[in-house]
Amino acid sequence: MTYFKNLFQKANLLYIIAGICVFLGILLLVLFSLFGSHPTDDRSDAPLEEMSTDVSGMTACTYERHLDGVCVDAMIDQDPPLIGVMIENHYDARPVSGLSRASVVYEAPVEGNYNRFFALFPVDTDIQKVGPVRSARPYYLDWLSEYPGTMYMHVGGSPDALDKISQYGLFDMNEFYRGWYFWRDSARYAPHNAYTSQKLWSAALKDYGGTGDPVDTHVSRAWKFRAWDACEEQCVHEITTTYAGKTYEATWQYNTSTQQYERYEFDDVVIDPQTKEHIVVDTLVVQYVDTGVLDGVGRLGMDTIGSGDVLVFRNGFKVEGEWRKESRTDRTLFYDFDEEGHEIELKAGKIWIVVMNQTGDVSF
Repeated sequence: MTYFKNLFQKANLLYIIAGICVFLGILLLVLFSLFGSHPTDDRSDAPLEEMSTDVSGMTACTYERHLDGVCVDAMIDQDPPLIGVMIENHYDARPVSGLSRASVVYEAPVEGNYNRFFALFPVDTDIQKVGPVRSARPYYLDWLSEYPGTMYMHVGGSPDALDKISQYGLFDMNEFYRGWYFWRDSARYAPHNAYTSQKLWSAALKDYGGTGDPVDTHVSRAWKFRAWDACEEQCVHEITTTYAGKTYEATWQYNTSTQQYERYEFDDVVIDPQTKEHIVVDTLVVQYVDTGVLDGVGRLGMDTIGSGDVLVFRNGFKVEGEWRKESRTDRTLFYDFDEEGHEIELKAGKIWIVVMNQTGDVSF
């Protein structure tokens, strides 16, 4: 009898100890969940590119391409080799090809105050026809210099521009000397018939290579990007930029469904004849500059270095501010007119910069 009594007491003791262990385990689990570390959520040591967030605070992407803020798969893709192409917009050159696939476009006046495009493409952009390719002007070189190592494709240029290309040591691809990376379209007459393509500029890059060093192909200073909610009050849905009359006028209409701006000319939406895509942008910048006539041909000089007024449109919002560029190789940055003078954050995606002089006009 005594034996079973002792056995019963030992069993009770084991149950009590087991119960205490279970209670302590549950208590430790609760405390750990409340105050413990979470390795999968701790991003304090993560690279800056991995901290990108949208307006809701959720992680947007791991790596952003420095050129335009677009998400890319790997760190090496943040600074791909870039191709810069001079594309004309003369009435006889329309419709122009390839602009729908450009990541960044600078639209600026040339002689006669009609406009011309300088378009930037990552080297692997899928495009079979870009042009008509036309001649260089010196102020476009100031923007080109913001993207070190970019291969510059053009057909000749003004004497000043050609001198500066050599002086600055730019990665030059002039059709006059390396015409096998271009072709002449028999359906058009010169000088509005020179074209290039992703296949041809890739071959040029392989053959001549630039420096081949990634550090020499990085954007000198990336713009700041963030996601934006759609505008609901005091929104701007239409922006019109005019250079030399109606012929060189464009209207950008904000599409609330896509939250992009669509380009219209002569009241018709502009469609890229090569891709059959609309010309759309995510961020539209209007940069005001002063220009002056340099010679009897009417070629312009342009104040690209210094500062001036700027308008930035994205997601239906309009932001007024100031552009600043300290030197030829420094990036043109855009600052808000608020008290702190914050840099204006752009919407990632396609970016179009309209460079407007004192003889042009902007309305919205």
